Amino acid sequence: MSKAGKVKARLKVRFRSPSAFISEYNHNISKGGIFIRSKNPFPPGTKVEVVLVVPELDDEISAVGEVIHTVSPEEATDKKPSGMGVDLKGMEDSNKQKIEGYIKSKLGDQAKSMERRKHKRYESRIKVRFGSLEALKEEYMHNISHGGIFIRTSRPKKLREQIKILLVHPDTGKEMELEGEVVRVVGEEEAGKTGQPPGMGVRFTDLNNETKDALATFINSSGITPNKQVEIES
Repeated sequence: MSKAGKVKARLKVRFRSPSAFISEYNHNISKGGIFIRSKNPFPPGTKVEVVLVVPELDDEISAVGEVIHTVSPEEATDKKPSGMGVDLKGMEDSNKQKIEGYIKSKLGDQAKSMERRKHKRYESRIKVRFGSLEALKEEYMHNISHGGIFIRTSRPKKLREQIKILLVHPDTGKEMELEGEVVRVVGEEEAGKTGQPPGMGVRFTDLNNETKDALATFINSSGITPNKQVEIES
């Protein structure tokens, strides 16, 4: 890589299985970040080269990155290992194409379904902010984990409208996107008669087991998500 000479270290991230890599790519790498476990993390601001070693992929995938936060061994817990969150600033298009081809070859028809969903038209994208982490966790336990959410608004969308919901983490500011369909509308008139708040009930259309795992990670996140299914070589 042409920028390799400007970095302080070359870090290899070795994935144990194709599914581990695909999960990490969908949750973190595709959004520009990765968490690298290490007992001696570099300080924030350090430039590094990250090399992804993927099972059954002959070529290594490289990207230049910058450490943006660290977890020291003293701060580490079972759920939050020591290491560093790296912002991946540079990945060549050829490497992105290799990754996309690899994922398609592993997922087959599932990859085609994901691609169709990517191009599906959604009328609106709505941000849902929570006042506290406790409020987010309560909403998750009572509603989100069961497949839906009620959004208070004086301008609800139409029944059956396909929308995207962006959940905003109250502590980290990170966002998680979910797809949904409006299944209930409470207008101002009905709200006045019944005492309910105006708004709309949304049923999530993509809440599978993988999404639920991602939600749990999102709720408990303090930065880039650590992946326990990778081995680090520095």
